[in-house]
Amino acid sequence: MFKKLSVLTAVVCAFAFTGIVLADTTAPATQLKSSFISGEVISVNVAAKQIVVKNSEDKLNITLDVSNNANIRKGGKAITLYDIAAGDKVVVAFRQKGDKRAAISIKVRAPK
Repeated sequence: MFKKLSVLTAVVCAFAFTGIVLADTTAPATQLKSSFISGEVISVNVAAKQIVVKNSEDKLNITLDVSNNANIRKGGKAITLYDIAAGDKVVVAFRQKGDKRAAISIKVRAPK
């Protein structure tokens, strides 16, 4: 009787410990962070669906992926990534997952 109880206790503890370990390894991978940047467009790669913006705050170049669903506007009108050029001033809302940044919206400022 004592042997059966010991084996049963060991099996229950093993399953409980495995569940705790597995739960800890998957949680952080799904976190997303949303942010905004403003700055000057350095380059546009339409084929790769990417834009590089020089952040006006810290002067760092930020590469952003631009999906087909991104909202891109200039002067209140919808435009495409093809219509954005180096030197344009933009405000970009994006989501970050890991080291990737995906543009949600791009607003091109009218030249002064």
